Amino acid sequence: MTDGNGGRWVRGTSGLPADSPPRCQGDGKAAGAAVDLPGKPTISIIIPVFNEVLLLAAALSSLPRTPDLEIILVDGGSTDGSREVAAGFPHIRRLTAPRGRGAQLNAGARLARGELLLFLHIDTCLTPAHVEVLRRAVRDPQVGAGAFEIRLTPPTPFLRLISWGANWRSRLLGLPYGDQALFVQRRLFVAMGGFAHRRPEDLDLVIRLRRLTRIRLFTPPVTSSGRRWLERGNLKTTGHHWLILIRHLAERWLTRRWPRRGALRDRGGG
Repeated sequence: MTDGNGGRWVRGTSGLPADSPPRCQGDGKAAGAAVDLPGKPTISIIIPVFNEVLLLAAALSSLPRTPDLEIILVDGGSTDGSREVAAGFPHIRRLTAPRGRGAQLNAGARLARGELLLFLHIDTCLTPAHVEVLRRAVRDPQVGAGAFEIRLTPPTPFLRLISWGANWRSRLLGLPYGDQALFVQRRLFVAMGGFAHRRPEDLDLVIRLRRLTRIRLFTPPVTSSGRRWLERGNLKTTGHHWLILIRHLAERWLTRRWPRRGALRDRGGG
């Protein structure tokens, strides 16, 4: 059933082999399998956005839409029409929070009703196969937190290399990043105080999570946009990410800037 990383959950249950590329398309209305409904959603998908009008309609349309899921869109004060686009999706819960990914994600988590919280970047694709993994994670008491392997698109040689490195970093070091669709059981997220209100909020959360639980890595991979590398350059973007990692680890080891709890109770930005 599972290989320790949980990757075999998908094989034989979704109809997709674990190594098949996930597809992110369709109108989202018929995506996902029928399920026996609880009294409330069991999985909350929380998406922070700021000025993403070019991506928003396609991204929201492609999301699986089943009664055991709730989708929460947290806008950080967009001025480009993103909120107007989001208003065209009445099944999605919407709120505005102070700009900043950590503050937005915490605001969404406070509103969420699901037992499992999934934090999704707007340019990361979630499919019915991934939702099936999440359903199994909800029912497995041994899964406190997890993420998915990643494939960056378009699949240029350099982005394939970056994806390969990210997946091995996640397996060996237990350090998945936010674009890998991080998820955590609600009780655990609340106990650790949620996200910090400064970057890198995803790395900080993962490091704190590792003290409390094993972070599982699942398949099939999520696809995520490599637009940062395409816009800024391969070497510049990769170097920037390494500098963020090194700086964050140095601050954790040498300073007290990163407390052991997040800022879930702090409703302000930062």
